[in-house]
Amino acid sequence: MAPTVGITTTAALDVALLDAAGVRPGARVLDVGCGRGDTTFDAARRVGPSGLALGVDASLTVLERARRRAADAGLAHVGFVHADPQQQRFAPLRFDSIVSRRARHVFADPDVGFTNLLRALRSGGRLAVVSSDEADGVRAVLERVGFVDVSCAAVGARDNAAAWLVSAGRRD
Repeated sequence: MAPTVGITTTAALDVALLDAAGVRPGARVLDVGCGRGDTTFDAARRVGPSGLALGVDASLTVLERARRRAADAGLAHVGFVHADPQQQRFAPLRFDSIVSRRARHVFADPDVGFTNLLRALRSGGRLAVVSSDEADGVRAVLERVGFVDVSCAAVGARDNAAAWLVSAGRRD
């Protein structure tokens, strides 16, 4: 049985997500399916100006809003990329942490999408995602594509389905 984490607000979920991914000052963080950038901004606050928080999303409309918010806040260490995160060629071994509140749902083929993210994660880096899919199914995909130390915790419900916080690492 997976442990349960009591999460009742979006802010608390972001804290748990960033903690599970090991986001720390100076880190380079990728937020997959970032939408309007709320989690990306939370990551930027945590990494500080010596780090980088990069959001990627397939919706140009929401990214334009996120870019305006970053400019209005004067955050030079936040960026947003308009791309399909399953197909985007991220620089290999670039990110210390990868996070997503919806990664599983932005991938047409989860194996291809998570393999792409694994290539972008540096050795020793962590991935953390929230998913409403069955925890064992998410674990199986992550392990199949090469992630290690996969852990799952129930975090309540989302869209009338159980939600899971799943984290995993990369080891070379």
